[in-house]
Amino acid sequence: MKHLSVVAALFIVWFGIDQSLVVTSLAKGIDDMSFAGNGIDVDSEGRIRPLSQEELNTLGKMMEDVLEPIPPEKNQKATLRKISLKKLDAFVKTVVDKQEYLPDAVRYLGGLTNIDYIAAVPEEHDLLLIGPAEGWHADHAGNIVGNHSGVPIVMFEDFLTALREWNRPIPPKTIACSFEPAQEILTKLAGVQRQYTNINDKNAAAYAAALEEAYGDCPIKITGVPASSRFAKVLVGADFKMKRIALGLEPSKTRNIPSYVSGISVNRPNISPRFLLTPEYATTTHDSKKLTWRLGNPKVRASSQTTASGGVDRAALTWCRRLEENYDALAKAQPVFGELRNNMTLAYAAALIHQEKLLQKAGCELTILLDETNLKLVEQPAPKSVAYQSIKTQNGSSTIVACGSIEINPSTALQNNLRLDHKIDSERARLIETTGDEWWSP
Repeated sequence: MKHLSVVAALFIVWFGIDQSLVVTSLAKGIDDMSFAGNGIDVDSEGRIRPLSQEELNTLGKMMEDVLEPIPPEKNQKATLRKISLKKLDAFVKTVVDKQEYLPDAVRYLGGLTNIDYIAAVPEEHDLLLIGPAEGWHADHAGNIVGNHSGVPIVMFEDFLTALREWNRPIPPKTIACSFEPAQEILTKLAGVQRQYTNINDKNAAAYAAALEEAYGDCPIKITGVPASSRFAKVLVGADFKMKRIALGLEPSKTRNIPSYVSGISVNRPNISPRFLLTPEYATTTHDSKKLTWRLGNPKVRASSQTTASGGVDRAALTWCRRLEENYDALAKAQPVFGELRNNMTLAYAAALIHQEKLLQKAGCELTILLDETNLKLVEQPAPKSVAYQSIKTQNGSSTIVACGSIEINPSTALQNNLRLDHKIDSERARLIETTGDEWWSP
């Protein structure tokens, strides 16, 4: 199936065996082995495009076929599931040594839908990730979501990416993705604007063609994580979707988030709003020994960094407010936005583990999870560019081009975001209690 990329590759961890064998076994005979996920396709040149509904439906059916049956004990809804990194590391090492595939339970991190707590347990040489969990399934487009909540499951591969980046001697300052015209494009655009100072019915088509030629393909810039990582694909997918929803090129699928375009009342030859998504992290509380940490849920904030007609772009401000207020609904309707929020949490968790030296405090040595030689993540085509996209206002007097970016800066948030809470001391025994020898409990 031409252009159809195999979403299964998104969840594969590469062990050094033949990659085509891994992908083919999960793809169940689909010929095109390029990569897709989060509603986008990335071709071998790094150009992205949205998947058609037919392609999404095919991916959804394929994922249903390749998902393993969920063990009954992991299919139950749990308020606080505990993931032992020590035991998970040992389990994954066994799988790697045998050159076997990771089971779905690992790929989907025991069904976690969030990380509420991180607890260092020195007496067990362990570090626990604690949060709500449930069974999972593939939705109609192949996204892995919870059976009860319908929100995206936290991905093991994304967790590893964040953990490894903050385990480097110099961790990232910011994780970011942006769709921004290069300087040479901006120079061409300025020339077009000088040439077409008065847009009318006679020259509107020529003006649009000149804009399209000037824009060409918009470069995609990714910082803080490998551009070939799944984590990066989530950033790009959410950024791309945000731009398309703003322009009205596809619906948000939520009642209260119309397009940005529908709220415009300003007529100018060219309107170029730039929308930004960032996390607002909740205050992180800890016990008196700084071994147990409560993270809370980040809020996703939307802002616009441009103006129209030299003043405030009220349509952009209104659109950003609606997106913020209805983000929970958007995260269910368009799972890539839920995955983005998950990955904002994962980046924060990794930064906290690094800053507070929680692995060292716990005496938890991860022999394989941090081993990028023997446990390599799949390298997927890196997103590099996206085609110019614009729309015209109903009266044809304005051409609108939306740019977008996502910025995640957990290290800065941690500087003034920590507070002692003695209640966590009394909760610690309950939080760190585990049962059995499995890497997860209960």
